[in-house]
Amino acid sequence: MEPVDGGEYDIDLAAICASRLDSPNKALGDLEKAFRGDGRFASRVKLKKPCIRLEYAPDDVGKFHVDVVPTRWSVMHRSPLEVPRRNEDWHGTAPAEYTQWCLAQGEQYARTVKALKRWRDDQQSVRTAIKSIVLQVLVSEHMPRSGDDASRITQTIESMTASLESLSRPPAVWNPVLPDEDLAVRWTPQSFANFVRELKEAREWLRQANKTDDLVECIEAWREVLGEDFPASPPNRLGLLLGDTSHEQGFAARNWRQAIDPTYSIRVSATQQRGKRGPNLRRYASGGPPVFAGHKLRFKADVRAPYSAEVWWQVTNTGAHAQNQRSLRGKFLKAKSINDAPSKDETEHWESTAYTGTHRVRAVLVRQNTVVAVSDWIEVNIWSPNWRTAWGQ
Repeated sequence: MEPVDGGEYDIDLAAICASRLDSPNKALGDLEKAFRGDGRFASRVKLKKPCIRLEYAPDDVGKFHVDVVPTRWSVMHRSPLEVPRRNEDWHGTAPAEYTQWCLAQGEQYARTVKALKRWRDDQQSVRTAIKSIVLQVLVSEHMPRSGDDASRITQTIESMTASLESLSRPPAVWNPVLPDEDLAVRWTPQSFANFVRELKEAREWLRQANKTDDLVECIEAWREVLGEDFPASPPNRLGLLLGDTSHEQGFAARNWRQAIDPTYSIRVSATQQRGKRGPNLRRYASGGPPVFAGHKLRFKADVRAPYSAEVWWQVTNTGAHAQNQRSLRGKFLKAKSINDAPSKDETEHWESTAYTGTHRVRAVLVRQNTVVAVSDWIEVNIWSPNWRTAWGQ
């Protein structure tokens, strides 16, 4: 499973290299010294509280790192191994036993964990996200033992949310192979509250997915939960094509002349607001999957200009839905904010999705009534339940 944007592949290794006489700091220091003394690893070393991290440069596959934990045979007898934490103490661990426990939960458990870890990675920052082992145990406690993937994920989130939403602090989450270890002991109240908020939002999206009879709306809700890698409806299968653009305003209508100057450039990228809280954005590629009505899109212009120039935006609605609602657009306008007010940043423009069809957006640079640079068009496919094309009636 590929990491989300900003994430990394990672490998965790336990190196049985510490003695019973070593303090946590000495064990970590010895392992650090060994890596720094080896030319293959010296430049990759990064110190972490419980381990030594080896960071590798990104390649075509992506970024990745290896966390190596100095480990010793247990002196406490309640666990087979012990691992350190810098400036703290040793604590018991049983990685082989825990792996066997996970395997014993079965294939449905593994599929549910993968889906919810993807949801976790897509919704929470690495620093504040729920730890994988805590999420895995919670899934085992709340997952139904039958049903297809969709119903199992939905019921797991429903059950987990109902169990946690009334709590002000994290519950104890006991290690299934070391029953006296609370895996959630380092889970802060703030991070726990954030996790519950994300759970409640996921529950809302899945309820919406399960009650709609509109396939596009259902898919959009699932993509809100599991991210852009969740399969989307191909625009051409929905009959979404760029319509007539003859109503589009030309430069002459604004008394602009066109004289492209290679020293100026403007490029536009698009992102879609995800969820209902805050500026969580995902990329939207031109001609990408249908965006359901009622969402926000952010367009950002990357400008290179040796002298001052104005950024103007052009938004063109096409198709029968917009035409029927007398909402065809094609004029040039100044940037708007997410709340539809004039934007303080002329390079950032927000739009709301409303009309079924393929629409397009671009930006131009204007200096002294001369268009000196023009971006490529970004085509946006939109689907609204309030409109059915002829094929779907």
